Amino acid sequence: MHRFSVILLVALLFATGTPSLQAQQQKVLSPRDSVFFSLDTNRISVNYGRPSMRGRKIMGELVAWNQVWRTGANEATRLTTNFDMTTGGVPVPKGTFTLWTLPSPTGWMIILNKQTGQWGTKYDDKQDLARFDAKVEQLKTPVEMFTISLEGTGKTAGVLKLAWENTLVSTTFEKNDKIRPLSPNDSVETLLAGKKVAIKYSRPFMRGRKIWGVVVPMDSIWRTGANLATALVTDGDISIGETVVPRGSYTIYSLPTEKNYLLIISKKAGGSAAYDAKDDFARIGMKMEKSEHPIDQFRIWFESKNNNSALLRLGWDDRTYSVEVTAK
Repeated sequence: MHRFSVILLVALLFATGTPSLQAQQQKVLSPRDSVFFSLDTNRISVNYGRPSMRGRKIMGELVAWNQVWRTGANEATRLTTNFDMTTGGVPVPKGTFTLWTLPSPTGWMIILNKQTGQWGTKYDDKQDLARFDAKVEQLKTPVEMFTISLEGTGKTAGVLKLAWENTLVSTTFEKNDKIRPLSPNDSVETLLAGKKVAIKYSRPFMRGRKIWGVVVPMDSIWRTGANLATALVTDGDISIGETVVPRGSYTIYSLPTEKNYLLIISKKAGGSAAYDAKDDFARIGMKMEKSEHPIDQFRIWFESKNNNSALLRLGWDDRTYSVEVTAK
């Protein structure tokens, strides 16, 4: 009887432990994986979740058309490069980014985003670093498990490939030791009645992104450029629109809306201070016009009218804004 009890106890323990063992051994549906590639003396890597087809229709259904996709499963896909490079014709500085795609029946777009560490459903288009078109090919043999690969095409160049079902998406990348600044500094000036009026600012590029309403949100204060705030310095008294601005140093901000655009002149000097509404000197309306051709790099410039006046213009993407500046 004692021997029978021991056997029964062992059998019960084994039976109780079996479901737990099975759960541990159950295959993960979308395992995490990483791919690494050495380029010259540098390295690029991608970390992503790998879902499988499992009899499902992928393109156009599980991966919906015209919606941003996490490009994998679970956590957002991460791309890390320890060198500056150009990919899709866009400069990308070394660092870690999340990689997304925007698939459509007529073509795919690859998106690099500055936000990292988030779940794959937490996409914020305001943090896009760049968007660019990718090459799309149809595969004869279906790929069951979503696969990202990195392949060399030269000593300092390679190709990033995404493959699933019958679709292959790819884009080239190349080491770039002379990467252009993403938002280089610039300045413009004009003479009004012999007095200099100058603006110092940074010039961001579109990089495939939607500008108005996304990179530059509507109904929110914008620095009117990038990096440090934009500085205005005038050697003489001027009028901007109907507002008289005494000679001195100011900071320029903007408030774009769907219907108008306000140029904000702040009493803080030098363009280095954070915006504070208490420092507003004036808010001046600017006239909006549609640009015939997209303006890839944000631009501020003066168009001289005569010795005493000029048109101050701002332009980016498909819009330009203007206001007259006159010597007093």
